Amino acid sequence: MTGRSTWRALLGIGAGLSLLWALPGGAAERELEEGPAPSSADEIRTPLMGPLARARKEPRFPWVRQQLQKLPPFFADTQLEGRPRTFYLRKDRTTDELSEAWAAGGSIYYRSGWLRDTFAVEAEGFTSQPLVAPDDRDGTLLLAPGQEGYSVLGLANAQLRYKGVVLTGYRQYLGLPYVNRQDNRMTPNTFEALTLQKLEGRFRFSTGYVWSIKERNADEFISMGETAGATKDRGLAYAAAGWRPDDDFHAGASFGIVPGLLAGAYAEAHRTFALRDEISLRIDAQFSYQDGDERTSQGAFETWNLGVRASTNWQGAVFRLGFSITGDDAGIFNPFGSNPSYVDLMQRTFTQADEKALLVSVSYDFSELGVSGLSAILNFVEAWDGRVLGVRDDARELDLTIDYKIPEGFGFYEGLWLRLRAAWLSEEATDKNGTDVRVILRYDFPVL
Repeated sequence: MTGRSTWRALLGIGAGLSLLWALPGGAAERELEEGPAPSSADEIRTPLMGPLARARKEPRFPWVRQQLQKLPPFFADTQLEGRPRTFYLRKDRTTDELSEAWAAGGSIYYRSGWLRDTFAVEAEGFTSQPLVAPDDRDGTLLLAPGQEGYSVLGLANAQLRYKGVVLTGYRQYLGLPYVNRQDNRMTPNTFEALTLQKLEGRFRFSTGYVWSIKERNADEFISMGETAGATKDRGLAYAAAGWRPDDDFHAGASFGIVPGLLAGAYAEAHRTFALRDEISLRIDAQFSYQDGDERTSQGAFETWNLGVRASTNWQGAVFRLGFSITGDDAGIFNPFGSNPSYVDLMQRTFTQADEKALLVSVSYDFSELGVSGLSAILNFVEAWDGRVLGVRDDARELDLTIDYKIPEGFGFYEGLWLRLRAAWLSEEATDKNGTDVRVILRYDFPVL
């Protein structure tokens, strides 16, 4: 064993021993899709816990809402929100490909109130248009292929509710481990589906059938089978459940299948231990299993991934230490959204065949120093023994994200969110470095 192999093995064993003393997370990137880095370990959301409910903001035109209060709840509780966004991305890949674009757009979101506490409708239209988009630097996924702009009605659904259980039909968001928004470009993934969900309470579940997906930079919906690489239309059937008896424990599992093409299962759990005032230790674990047919874009495969992570916080800082290992047959396949792995970073997900990866992460909420709304997170992954197209590849990536989200009390400017991101990737298989720079400005403007 070489010196480098020895210290990597010791790191892996040390991470495993430190985390596996407690049995059963959100991914590094998945955590950042919904908002800035959590300010404490307790705030970390896992894929099956679902996103935090978005608090309804005070409208910019309160007198209009006041007039609507004279109407039935279906109209009186109407929510209308503009969500503009501009995004600059420059990615210099380890394959000597350069992608660059600056786009502007966003969405307009509408949701009705509940008719007789039973029926509601929801819609959201998206657009992304080029500001700067060199023809020879395609591939940022901010725009359609060819650096073209696009517009699409991504959400359009009707909902029926009874005792906390909601039946939703047609275009909607999904928040499953491998079938989700992946909202890290101009517009998110959305899905055409029929779902039945209970998203509140100690026991939560979601089940349904998904027949098509609008990918992040697309203006059309295509079948789930086609997205996975098949030539025939195929849909995805799924079921997921989670149990959270208190704030300190959560466990959940999900299963999905595209018949004759792809099947997978996922399980997760976390436990939080109070150490002393304002300091806690949280242990997370996750496991994925996948089985794919030869007609997928990855070919025939069977693989798995195990991840464990410990998190703690102290005076505004959150520290994470994680370890991941993937089966030696193939890498994890995620054509329908973000990978839930703890070692999913900006440029690469470290779940290739036989890959082992160590995560070290620290974030800080500057409100502890009197600067509300400012936070930063640094993620580092060291990976070894990964195999891509039969070639062994050791790699490492360092990501920095700085967020400033204007806090409540600033009137018109509330909801303005500036995000600065940079990443550096080194791969021994290519013997090259890759960089990724992003500047994102978002603004939620509640009309009603």
